Amino acid sequence: MFVLWPNGIRHDNVLLFVTDATPYMVKAGRILQSLYFKMIHLTCLAHGIHRVAESIREKFKKVDKLISRVKQVFLKAPSRVLVFKSEAPAIPLPPEPILTRWGTWIMAASYCCKYYKDIRRVLLSINSEDAISVKEAQQLIQDPNMEANLVYIHSNFGFIPEYITKLETQYISLSEALSAVKYVQNKLNDCEGEIGVVVFQKFNNVLEKNCGFKTILNISKILSGQESSMEGLPDDLTGDDITYFKYAPITSTDVERSFSRYKTLLVDNRRSFNFENIKKSLVVQCNTLEGI
Repeated sequence: MFVLWPNGIRHDNVLLFVTDATPYMVKAGRILQSLYFKMIHLTCLAHGIHRVAESIREKFKKVDKLISRVKQVFLKAPSRVLVFKSEAPAIPLPPEPILTRWGTWIMAASYCCKYYKDIRRVLLSINSEDAISVKEAQQLIQDPNMEANLVYIHSNFGFIPEYITKLETQYISLSEALSAVKYVQNKLNDCEGEIGVVVFQKFNNVLEKNCGFKTILNISKILSGQESSMEGLPDDLTGDDITYFKYAPITSTDVERSFSRYKTLLVDNRRSFNFENIKKSLVVQCNTLEGI
């Protein structure tokens, strides 16, 4: 904070603190709120939706194993990729989901659902003795319940990656971002079956544990004219402060973007870049309207 305000920290200017939902960050938010009385602590909602997607993955162990094995079969295997392209030239190569990249597992499940018969044909055309991953993938793809499980995931949860991406968009208004969260909540509420109920409960638990979500929701309603009362907001928060929330972020993805900017700026071949120019370049990069 002393970097922003070298002549003294302006405690009243700190209005929003967005972090992930790890226990130590939740605890840090509570402590900081005793120093910054106007500050609202919000945990990243895109990450919260990803946690819901992770709960879906945990319910489908065999699907998870199939996605993992299909990834292994074609990862760094040019000969098998050639087989895939010759057997199924009209479809894209299988995605390579990474668990720490939000929503990619659901995308991979949707891919397997859309192209199930093509993937099955390709896998069965590969020699099972090539690798253990090939043999296991062939066994899983022939499971009689596999396709039905993929259909359930795609039809009920296939929309999740799109809305995670929407929440990650820069310069999105608060009302638009919260509308996306509300849409996800409504869609999950419509899911049928025991798993659908469990996933919806998980989503509601994520929102309930997000201590600043209700406050941000009230602020959005005030900004859009749906609410005329200031009740439920921090006592120190003024009407002028609320106007600054029109484009308030509800995700922490800009922090991740800053890492790539720093990496671009501080590359090894910059040997005559003085501190003053680094500062100016960083200001330009962090305020540009286009991603770098």
